[in-house]
Amino acid sequence: MPYPFGNNLRLDICGGSHDPEITMTLSGLPAGLAIDPSQLHAFTSRRAPGQNAWSSTRCEADAPEFLGGVTERDGMLYTDGTPIFARIRNTNVRSQDYDFDLPRPGHADLAARLKYGKDVDLRGGGHFSGRLTALTCLAGGICLQYLATKDIHIGAHALSIGGVSDAQLDPVHNEIPAFARADFPTYDQTAAERMQAEIAKA
Repeated sequence: MPYPFGNNLRLDICGGSHDPEITMTLSGLPAGLAIDPSQLHAFTSRRAPGQNAWSSTRCEADAPEFLGGVTERDGMLYTDGTPIFARIRNTNVRSQDYDFDLPRPGHADLAARLKYGKDVDLRGGGHFSGRLTALTCLAGGICLQYLATKDIHIGAHALSIGGVSDAQLDPVHNEIPAFARADFPTYDQTAAERMQAEIAKA
């Protein structure tokens, strides 16, 4: 059963961490939106695990396959107004590494079992795995390109971590593009390094 997010735009995601694939349906985008696949890949690649010491070591290609809602012309994807349907295959799964006699701290194992019963799939976190953020990032990357056509731009800023602070973001005259695609979204590289040290220490 898919789990929906949103009203004006609706995102449904299906599948689990160790299923053959995870899928999404994104509804509500207008027809004729041009999606740049290379720009989309650059955005979704930022969430890929195995890029630093504090992320999962699981290595997946995260290559989306669009099965509906878009057509390809001259290297671009164009929405046709119907729901965008896409899948990402799971290839690097190690189900034998999991023992669920005890719920793992910091995971949704206990909540999932209490809500869905003893037969809920918890391999790799099942439907509650960070793996499914590959789909939300895919949908988000598409939406960012749509918002850019309206001259709306969104970025993230790490203001403080563990007592280490970066320069305050000006809410009116900000420079989101200056750090939005950085490996660690701060103005000050020294602050970024100190924040990463705080994460490693924790």
